[in-house]
Amino acid sequence: MRISWPSLHRTEPIATGTAPVRRAAQHPGVIAVTAIALLWGAYGQDYLIYTVNAGIATALAALGLTVLVGWGREVSLATAGVFGSAVYIYGYFSRPITGKGWPWVLVALLVMLLAAALMASIALISRRLPGIYLVMLTLGAQVLIERTIFTFGNYSGGIGGADDLGRSMENKRPQFFGIGISDDFHVLGHRISADGAFYYFSLGLLAVALVLVTRLRRSPYGLAFLLVGTDRQAAAAIGIPAMRLRAVIFATCGALVATGGILACWLFINPPIFLNYTAPYSLVLLAIPVLAGLDSITWVILTAVLFQVTPVALEHYRVGSYMIAGIGLLAGAAFGSRGMGGRARDLTRFLLYGPRRERTNRGRLQTGTLRHNDGLSVDGATQISATDRERALAVLTAWLPQRPPGELALSAHDVKVHIGAVRALDGASIEVPTGHMVGLIGPNGAGKTTLFDVISGLRMPNSGRITLFGSDVTGRQPWDRAALGMSRTFQFARVVPDLTVADNLVAGAYQRIRRNPLGWLAGWPSTWARLRAAEEAAYAAAQLLDIDRYWNERCSTLEFSARRRVEIGRCLLSGPRLLLMDEPAAGLDPASTVALFGLVRKLHAELGLTVLLVEHYVKAVLSNCDYVYVLAEGQILAAGTPEEIAANPAVQSRYLGTRMLARGTPAAAPAAMP
Repeated sequence: MRISWPSLHRTEPIATGTAPVRRAAQHPGVIAVTAIALLWGAYGQDYLIYTVNAGIATALAALGLTVLVGWGREVSLATAGVFGSAVYIYGYFSRPITGKGWPWVLVALLVMLLAAALMASIALISRRLPGIYLVMLTLGAQVLIERTIFTFGNYSGGIGGADDLGRSMENKRPQFFGIGISDDFHVLGHRISADGAFYYFSLGLLAVALVLVTRLRRSPYGLAFLLVGTDRQAAAAIGIPAMRLRAVIFATCGALVATGGILACWLFINPPIFLNYTAPYSLVLLAIPVLAGLDSITWVILTAVLFQVTPVALEHYRVGSYMIAGIGLLAGAAFGSRGMGGRARDLTRFLLYGPRRERTNRGRLQTGTLRHNDGLSVDGATQISATDRERALAVLTAWLPQRPPGELALSAHDVKVHIGAVRALDGASIEVPTGHMVGLIGPNGAGKTTLFDVISGLRMPNSGRITLFGSDVTGRQPWDRAALGMSRTFQFARVVPDLTVADNLVAGAYQRIRRNPLGWLAGWPSTWARLRAAEEAAYAAAQLLDIDRYWNERCSTLEFSARRRVEIGRCLLSGPRLLLMDEPAAGLDPASTVALFGLVRKLHAELGLTVLLVEHYVKAVLSNCDYVYVLAEGQILAAGTPEEIAANPAVQSRYLGTRMLARGTPAAAPAAMP
């Protein structure tokens, strides 16, 4: 009996990432929260207004941790130190009598840059270290800050709240065009207190930060942050400079945390005692994005305010911020990486559009259909209509760059890789002519994936030369090779599970649409038009790969074969003319493999792609490739057309076996081959 789930059964629209601020502002939940926030400053009690104001400062720091923990999948235990340092350093250099008296705008910018530089330095130092070392490194930075900046009386005021000369330190709030932000004022005859006035200023600062973070999240940089955090190698393979962007992730976190510290400095008349910003407070800040979720900016703000208000409201029950943080961390582990915000979004989609099966218009599949690669059958019965396919091909063809000139797309000459005493590659050489589909086969341990790693730049060879479209790229980074027109898939589908199919696909367009980051943050129409073009190309690729029905679905809910096609689509969005595919049929049954190879062959022919693939399913390689190399013990054992490989005595005796025959009629071999 089929269960009828309650929902409004609406048709879910195709989500777009353009105009993210306008789309967020139109959300009913955001409108409700904004209305409550505006009324709170006018009608709330002063001590609660002050408490929520402190929550806004915490929320700014939590936004920084959302970028670091949620997007970059990194951990920092130095956040409290950075936050407290911003409070004290800004106060010292901006105070006119007990400090330096520098202009507040200049000091604020310097403090943000200092925090960004500190976090970026941590990223560079830890770039090749395991995650546990990053935890220790940031904890060490926190302790160092506590023993230096926090103990300097002119900065923090020490225990007594005075500088080294015994003078009381007072933080003065800035003025804008001669107008103070902490004076009483009246609106429509209603008096707004000084705390309310500063609250509205804080709210405005938070609104600016939210606009910038929302635009950053939807920009190619935000999508790249998420991919770098999930899989650096996969990011590098499609043209994203993983290590460089990792430093940017840390720097962005530092700047936002420092902004929260500056606001906290304005909030407190006297510098707060430094015991508030010791190492345990880093866990309080960390618990906020963990509980709210990696991709829920509004929920981060709500959670930060909740963390600030709850201890005040439940003070009688001795509920403190550390208890709330402990509960938040445990609850965050229960909710998973998407947190409360992600679960709330899932529930909303369920109520509006029904369960996943209804949203994707997918009926209950028969066993025979399941064997054909999640509905992608060999005969293409489930593919889009001829008209839609022609339109999708036109869009994707226009998106791809022009094919580079030259007869050879790739040449790997005399490549040697020694891993200790093992010679993984011992003088292997292959050539891939432009416009052809070339296979690389061989037994386990032959060095196929190692050769792929060398070609794509993930491993440097001991000797040899790699040439890509006529350019020597032997010593160049993977993202530089991707910029020349090469992209790669991996043996196991490396998608971002918590992102939608749409976001995973558009993330591949980083090289093609990246512009000046200021253009994305400022919302320049010409810059955001590039994202719209990338989305159109992504949807065209989704149609050709038969995953368009999953456009709004998270990849963690997809079957294995659909994830594989998402990875292929992401590579297509990077604009390749040479596509490396490492065992694309790994994990699929023979029928699914035939379907996938047929799809790849069709894309190869229709888009003019050059393809080099590694595959253990030899029959599929011999049936679809123009030319085949056999690698054994780090050396090329044989090379030739599929018929020549199948008939080669050495290949038969050492790899294929005498009963192996090529099936199907391969395409004609290139005129000249090595």
